[in-house]
Amino acid sequence: MSKIAEDILSSIDIVDIVGKYVPLKRAGANFTGNCPFHNEKTPSFMVSPSKQIFKCFWCGKGGNVITFVQEIERIDFRDAAKELAKQANIDLAKYQIDPKKHDDRNDEKEKIKRIHKIAQKFFVEQLAKHPEAKKYLNEQRKLSDQMITDFGIGYAPDSHYTMIQELKSKGFIDKDLIDASLAKKSQTWGDIYTFFKHRITFPIYDTMNNVVGFSARIVDPNDKPKYLNSAEHKAFQKSQLLYGLNRAKNDIKQHNALFIVEGQMDVIGLARLGYRLGVATCGTALTQEHLKLIKRYTENLFLLFDSDEAWQEASLRALALAYQHNLFPKIITLPEGFKDIDELANTADGKEKFDKQRKESQDGFSVIFQNLKKKFDLTSPIDKQKILNILFGLIMNISSKAMEDHYIQLLWEKIWIREHIMEAQFNQFKKDWGKFILQQIARKSEEKKYEIDRELLVTALFYQEFIKQFIENQDKRSLMIELIREITTCLPDSLITQAIHDESRHEALLELQLRRDKELNDGKEEDKRYQTIKQIILPIIQWYVQRITKDTNISSETKQEILNLTKKI
Repeated sequence: MSKIAEDILSSIDIVDIVGKYVPLKRAGANFTGNCPFHNEKTPSFMVSPSKQIFKCFWCGKGGNVITFVQEIERIDFRDAAKELAKQANIDLAKYQIDPKKHDDRNDEKEKIKRIHKIAQKFFVEQLAKHPEAKKYLNEQRKLSDQMITDFGIGYAPDSHYTMIQELKSKGFIDKDLIDASLAKKSQTWGDIYTFFKHRITFPIYDTMNNVVGFSARIVDPNDKPKYLNSAEHKAFQKSQLLYGLNRAKNDIKQHNALFIVEGQMDVIGLARLGYRLGVATCGTALTQEHLKLIKRYTENLFLLFDSDEAWQEASLRALALAYQHNLFPKIITLPEGFKDIDELANTADGKEKFDKQRKESQDGFSVIFQNLKKKFDLTSPIDKQKILNILFGLIMNISSKAMEDHYIQLLWEKIWIREHIMEAQFNQFKKDWGKFILQQIARKSEEKKYEIDRELLVTALFYQEFIKQFIENQDKRSLMIELIREITTCLPDSLITQAIHDESRHEALLELQLRRDKELNDGKEEDKRYQTIKQIILPIIQWYVQRITKDTNISSETKQEILNLTKKI
């Protein structure tokens, strides 16, 4: 472990850091909460203040506070260390970082970030040198100089080589620029040329304020496409980044609200209206990863899409994804006559109009239903069924039974179909689409992984006789230990045997103590702890016993002895 990591780990309490992202509750000597890395209703995420580690016993994520910040913010070691050092008042300047101790991938990501930092400075300087581009932003887009500065807006000059020369003068080579998605190679001439040309540039930041990409908008309306975005590279994954989040994340936490809009100008438009709470995707549709990222900051979401024909489809897709994460956004509709938030921000009374629309925002499901009523005829059985099919498809994404029932009830109240008929139709819809089958396949895959974890848990319970901590009754305790001993003797290739003798598994066993503490906390009476242990281990013991009874190399006497021990337990 490096000196930097040692000093950070000794200066930071993991509970304080994790608690900023996850509501934690004390559970004995540890803390528990819902895992921030996957969806769950029952907490399986544990934090140990004594060991200064975290572990999720469902998705498997685990490690120390540096690992946690890397995972939660999706950043590399250096950025995580930089952020934690700032919080611990540690001066990083006194540390010598040996690049050989960092893997090549991190070095490449660091180089890409350096290139983008220089490119961003170049674009900002070019905007100052090109008054026609500045005039376009001030007069046509109505952006103040302060807003331009706040969002780091720049200009890529009408030249294929000016920026390339600038970057090469800083020591970068052709491959570096191509890897950073700032240049492309000509198939005809073999030279490289700039990816962005004669465009307004919007820097895209990760959550640690590193520039990792650009979105560039045309100045000349005859150019195509309207927006050009950086291609994905080692530091830029579109499905995991949201434009504006780096600036908005503190305000989002403070106000407990987040607005999802369509593009960069909408994020900026919201800021012009006094709402620094907007984020937009970076040239891709909203993804599961985006929703996981958003949920770290707030569960209070507002959808605000352009008022065109595609808005309902975009809203349906966003709602469906949000429902899968137990998020239930409201939809804000723009005032009549405005196509997007940027256009609204250009009016003198835009703020007042938007404040009114925000206050009148409604649950997304209700807004979708109201718009479907305008499109279809509720007196027509065929149209009524079309509405049901669209909304049933939306409800199917909800994992909460209570919320599912809520929306089903809302439907039969609004669409005038008796409750039992509505429920029957919904059940038929689920059956027709095979949702249950798909869920069972996914669940079995997860259960198989969890069974392996439970086998390790059995080992953890018995390894170094941990079980003595939970069962005072000598007879019951000895019976279990004897049975495990017989199984490991008969099946030397078993996971239990490997775990006991394999040093590489010891760290995993120590982590599994967190789950043991959770399931066998000191507050339980001995008899309840014994019953809990039985529930945990019996399915696995029975699986091993079945293997033993079918094994022709094991004597009948040994098989019978193991069966007798199993029956006694």
